[in-house]
Amino acid sequence: MATIKRMAKSDSYEILDLWMRSVTKANSFIEDDFWQKHYDDAKDQYLNGKDNFEYIEDGKIVGFICVDNENCVAGIFVDPAYQNRGIGTALLQYVQTLYSLLHMNVYMKNKNSLDFATYCGFVIDGAIRNPINNEVQYTMIWTE
Repeated sequence: MATIKRMAKSDSYEILDLWMRSVTKANSFIEDDFWQKHYDDAKDQYLNGKDNFEYIEDGKIVGFICVDNENCVAGIFVDPAYQNRGIGTALLQYVQTLYSLLHMNVYMKNKNSLDFATYCGFVIDGAIRNPINNEVQYTMIWTE
């Protein structure tokens, strides 16, 4: 049985491990060691002062979504072994019941994430260049 719940502080290590495994697979166009170099930054970006919700299946965290205090979906991460099972969709639909406005950035080269965001009702609102890795990201917005 699967459930979605607010992240417990004690789950921080498991969440960051899941982040690393999913982000390196989803963004393989970014240099190999980029994510390792920014692991400590991820702690702040995805844990401190954010609303995190976990998708738990058979007692294991297999996905999570992070929303910051500006209603920005900082990320949706699903264990690579559990992808394409509707977990990311369930997480995003869950937070769409909690917020009336959400926005997120999606790498232009990440076609799967772009298609996913569009499928979930987000529209492209603009584009920015990520100053850290120089990759173009679309800014996307969703409203109820």
